[in-house]
Amino acid sequence: MTDVTLAIAGQAGQGIDTGSELLARAWVRSGYHTFAYPNLMSRIRGGHNFTAVRVSDRPVYSVAARFNALLALDELSVEEHRRDLEEGGTIVAELRTSNGGRSTTDDGQADGRTTFRVPMADIARKQGGAKARANVVGLGALLALTGHSADELHRLLKERFRAKGDEVVRQNLACCRAGAEYVRREFSRTCACTLPQQSRQKRRLCLTGNHAIALGALASGVRFYAGYPMSPSTPIMEYLAVKQAEAGLVVEQVEDEIAAINAVLGASYAGARAMTATSGGGFSLMVEGLGFAGMAELPVVIVIAMRPGPATGFPTRTEQAELLFAISASQDEFPRFVFAPGTAEEAFYATNRAFELAGRFQAPAIVLSDQLLSDSLWTVPGFNLARVKCSEDWSDGVWRDRPAYTYQRYALTPSGVSPMVRPGVERQLVRVLGAEHDQQGFQTEDADVRKRMHEKRMRKLPEMSRTLEGPTWYGDEAAEWVAVCFGSTYGAMREAIDLLRTERRSVAMLHLCELAPFPRAQVEAKLGSRRGVVAVEANSTGQLAALLRRETGLKPAAQVLKYDGRPFQAEALAAELKGICT
Repeated sequence: MTDVTLAIAGQAGQGIDTGSELLARAWVRSGYHTFAYPNLMSRIRGGHNFTAVRVSDRPVYSVAARFNALLALDELSVEEHRRDLEEGGTIVAELRTSNGGRSTTDDGQADGRTTFRVPMADIARKQGGAKARANVVGLGALLALTGHSADELHRLLKERFRAKGDEVVRQNLACCRAGAEYVRREFSRTCACTLPQQSRQKRRLCLTGNHAIALGALASGVRFYAGYPMSPSTPIMEYLAVKQAEAGLVVEQVEDEIAAINAVLGASYAGARAMTATSGGGFSLMVEGLGFAGMAELPVVIVIAMRPGPATGFPTRTEQAELLFAISASQDEFPRFVFAPGTAEEAFYATNRAFELAGRFQAPAIVLSDQLLSDSLWTVPGFNLARVKCSEDWSDGVWRDRPAYTYQRYALTPSGVSPMVRPGVERQLVRVLGAEHDQQGFQTEDADVRKRMHEKRMRKLPEMSRTLEGPTWYGDEAAEWVAVCFGSTYGAMREAIDLLRTERRSVAMLHLCELAPFPRAQVEAKLGSRRGVVAVEANSTGQLAALLRRETGLKPAAQVLKYDGRPFQAEALAAELKGICT
């Protein structure tokens, strides 16, 4: 079995993100599964960043604790990550200059780890005309040390730089080849983590969680997007902006998040499938608009890419501390959907369900993401478009033959869902109001009308609950202990369960993607008879555990919490669960 992790480290601006993406995509095209997680500082230039690219011949869902090889684009990265390398690990680093001005290869072994010194900057200047292409030289050297063909990387370089002209493509290819040739010429040893060619190459996708969400929106027929840049959600807007003409949608970058949610509400009122995406700080500004969507019964989709800390917090790190905020945001009570997908593949389908169910029940739908899910590169086998639902029209034509101006936007119905007509269609006047209103949409302070309209909205909840697909179970159905998690914790939790099963530990996983309405019956059926339940989540107060108690009365026997801005790692998580589930 092949399962190795290669990291690229250096300063922001040295091409770490591009290099790791090219590397991950090259291996996916070669038939491998990859998972790449960027560990970034909140800087445009400088600082210390690294991306760990995990490569395996089986699906992988999380980051590894240690690296097998490191491409260090500056000397700080060598010192910073030497201790993160496995015994026998390999470092590819820049050729150093001694105090006397002479270069040294320093390709010896120390602490059980081998360092290969390659003059990446010098090769880049000679072959590519610029020091900035040192990362491409390093990619060629790293691939040569793993014994893996660079054919797919060469194809990707051609695709990536084609728009910049033939000369730019030639320079990048020359840098890549020169890096590989230098390694073959100067070093007799090879990297300990060899990656053999796969005998069969299956077509798979390699994409981030943000791109999966954007694709889910396109598959759902999104026609309007408004947003304000806020990491880690910004790539959703960027991707949709590129697809405007092709997909027939409008993307607006507005002045702030208040404008974004109000523009989305207006588009929804006009009959368009509309969405926005932000992070917790931006969602704080959208909360009043969320309440308007609840009162006016407008179907909108909001993506919240969570990040640690109040205020600016840890803008480029990961956490899951906005679960209860998303479920309870805005004043009073009204129905909403909240989804927290665990993988890029699940994010695609969850976004589609958010659009469909928001339209079906005329309620806002929230998709919770975080930096781990949003920015990581995932390997996806492909999307089953037969699962995608895209109703042609959210509106209801039951008023087609009625006299003009008799339409009741908020007509009382047994289901709580009223007929929905676009304004200006079929001679009907469509009133939408954020204040309490009667069936025609006129503002009212009548106590009896208020009671009936509130009950009408809340009558949607039973049917909303019945539409839930339920949580995902992984592991032995008869397991005595169950670890409960939500969102991006899925990957590390799943791999931790695999590790525990090899030790014959009776532990399984229950992953919740649908959190509002809460799937009470399904959760109770899975957890009711178990010996113990452990809540695993990336926050400090145990928000999922609190939600579990509130909805089912079940109090987890233990909690595993992480709130340092870094994702869970399967081995460490398995060790913690082993100490609990005895």
